[in-house]
Amino acid sequence: MQKKHFCPFTRCWSQLLGAGFFLAVTLVLAAFVFPAIASKNLLPRLPELVIEKGYSDAFEVVECVAKSRLVADGAESHLKVVLKNVSGKPVVSALKIRILYLLSDQAAEMSVNGKGSRFDRKNPRVAFSLQPNEELTVTLEARQNILYNLDALKQEQEGTRRDSKNGKDPLFTLDSLKKLFSQENFGRRYLVGPLVSKWGIFPVPFRQVKLDITVPHDFGGVFPDESLWKKTERGGSTVFSFEGTDGFSGAVFLPKQDVDLFRKIQEESKPAPKSPLEKP
Repeated sequence: MQKKHFCPFTRCWSQLLGAGFFLAVTLVLAAFVFPAIASKNLLPRLPELVIEKGYSDAFEVVECVAKSRLVADGAESHLKVVLKNVSGKPVVSALKIRILYLLSDQAAEMSVNGKGSRFDRKNPRVAFSLQPNEELTVTLEARQNILYNLDALKQEQEGTRRDSKNGKDPLFTLDSLKKLFSQENFGRRYLVGPLVSKWGIFPVPFRQVKLDITVPHDFGGVFPDESLWKKTERGGSTVFSFEGTDGFSGAVFLPKQDVDLFRKIQEESKPAPKSPLEKP
């Protein structure tokens, strides 16, 4: 039987090709996955309480007071929530404390019914039970980073635009590859979210909400309804205040120079209204 001779050079070249192919596939996947992950980034926001068990209409927020001061690239926030069982029946539930972009594991403090409670960043939950008409008071203090990847919202905009054209996004683009290796484009953003919700989706009724957001003088805001917010100049800062029950969620604070572009991207990211002739 004739022996086969293997050339070391051929074997080496084959291994290089294999490694090159693996690297190429990895880069392609990374270029595809990385923007998708980036688009899931949440805007830095005020701390939020998420009710994990029980019907949302079993609860009412009888008091919600939040204050936040934006300084440099950070925010110092304080949130007080008084939650009441209005169901007429005992409820056993749990709160998930959502505090994004904490500066450190020690950057949050919490109290429940006036007693200090350890904030566990890995499992930020508070179990509780309430009798009918009983209240639970939770206070949070947090020091957060407010830097946000500005490309994330742009990618959402681009994705919405492609969807509206019913086109397919290619698996790999040179632009995506360039973004993968370039520095992320950060800007300062701070959002007022729903503050208290069921599963982060279903709203919980509020009886009272008071908000004071203090920002640098070169900051502005984008609001769902600007008429609901009061603006006051105080020294070298601007204070945006809200008092009511609805219309606070979705307010975003950012440098004035970015306001117009943010509004534009926000509008273009909204799904296009369906045609009357379009089937649901």
